[in-house]
Amino acid sequence: MLHTVLAKNLAGWEVMEIFANSVNEADRVFMALRHQVLQLAVVFMCSISQLSPGAYFLRRDLFPCIAKVITSPDTQRFTFEASLLLSILANFHKSDAARLNPYLQRIRDTQDTELMRKICWAAGFALDAAVKAYQEISDDSIPTFAKSVGALFTSLLPDRALAMQPLDVPRDFLKTQPIEATVSLLPVFEFLFFNPPFAQVLVDMIHKPSDNKQSAPVPPLAYNILSLSSYVLTHASSSASPRTLAYANLALNTLLVMSENAAIMSVFCKPASSKEAIRLCRQRLPLLPVPSSTRAPICALLDCCVLWLRHNLHKRLEVYTFTTCIWTCHRVIWYLQKERIRLEYDWLELWKAVVDLLGFLSGKLDSLVTTGGIERLVQETIRLLDLALRKADLILPTPTAVHEFIYEVVRSSAVIRKQTLLLESLGQPTSVDRGASLRSDSASNTLSRILSTAAYYEGKLTSAGTRSAKDAFRTVSKDIEQNGLHSAHNADDTDPPKHAEDVVSFIRVACTDGLALMS
Repeated sequence: MLHTVLAKNLAGWEVMEIFANSVNEADRVFMALRHQVLQLAVVFMCSISQLSPGAYFLRRDLFPCIAKVITSPDTQRFTFEASLLLSILANFHKSDAARLNPYLQRIRDTQDTELMRKICWAAGFALDAAVKAYQEISDDSIPTFAKSVGALFTSLLPDRALAMQPLDVPRDFLKTQPIEATVSLLPVFEFLFFNPPFAQVLVDMIHKPSDNKQSAPVPPLAYNILSLSSYVLTHASSSASPRTLAYANLALNTLLVMSENAAIMSVFCKPASSKEAIRLCRQRLPLLPVPSSTRAPICALLDCCVLWLRHNLHKRLEVYTFTTCIWTCHRVIWYLQKERIRLEYDWLELWKAVVDLLGFLSGKLDSLVTTGGIERLVQETIRLLDLALRKADLILPTPTAVHEFIYEVVRSSAVIRKQTLLLESLGQPTSVDRGASLRSDSASNTLSRILSTAAYYEGKLTSAGTRSAKDAFRTVSKDIEQNGLHSAHNADDTDPPKHAEDVVSFIRVACTDGLALMS
């Protein structure tokens, strides 16, 4: 029919009359058509997934067209779909044919900062909606005086007097979380991982005022990533679905990439403006301490790691994701000591979470359901404790924080000693796996340094004849004040390797959620 109509040698305005019913409506109709074509491409690639018909999109490089849609003022409102299509195309057979994928190469090479800003803008709105979806299930905002008084009077009503208000969100309410729009985190990760200039664009937008003056301001994308990660990581194991765990893995890998980027870390370690608050999840006990409105964003990143460590210790252990979490903490501490930054943070929450992980691994090893990697998780966790112990006086903000850390190590010495037996039982490398043997030896030396420090202070406690926790803490504090921190320093302090890896396996979830959004 289209061929027949166009063969009649009509004038341009007549063609527009036929297709749009009116010349005045032509722009709107053709813009809608462009949007539908874009959505059709997303539906096709999400439906095909990794099957061979998807290769047709690789034969012709559509990156300039997609970039034009994102950066053009007329079509920038389609940025969400366009960036999703770009990330799905970039993930087509990424593991076995990455060099043949033009979109992946384009993401690596592009210097178009306007393109990057638009992707950040669209992702910021999407992730903000994802955070609010969690908050609509349960209001976890920090109580104010007015809210507390209101809640008190409400509880005195006859129908509320005996009602219990559970803090933990019922698992049934979390089955649909995170919402499908959270998939916009994938293009952000792709650019962060592959494109170095993108990190600078991300941090530049933290202090850039919002272009939309009419609606409520949306937090910067970097802050929305932290906020969303806190919810995803808190509830990842609540439903224990592959989808939620995949999002948790994506979130933690994003945090790891951010922690390994000097441009992001330099901004994250500075105090934040009170107008740009980061909302962290407070929907499960135990709650995080109430943060100050101006604390550095890096504290929120560490809080996300604490939330994952606290709430996901289950029989079916996500070993790789836990290892990623430990790497993230290690990288943050390494950056702090390198830059001599004494971070005002509730460090005791992190130390307890790390020790609890070691206690869980040593106590539940025989009943864990994993695909391997326990030995490396233990090794990396021990290295984290060792680094923190050796650099405590450089990263902790006050002498009291140092005393609390050392006391926590001494108090948990029994758990730490169990790691020796755990490594011995796990580390039985064959002649083929010499690398595992070397890692095990290194971890044993690291563990010996920690236990040496713990034994030193245990000896002080025995000599002092302490009978209570308060006396023990006082004894440890007094010795540190008089003699300085006792710790072994014969360790390799070269820059640690970067551990961030591409999240190739997430593409299945991305395609499923992409289809759901287009339906």
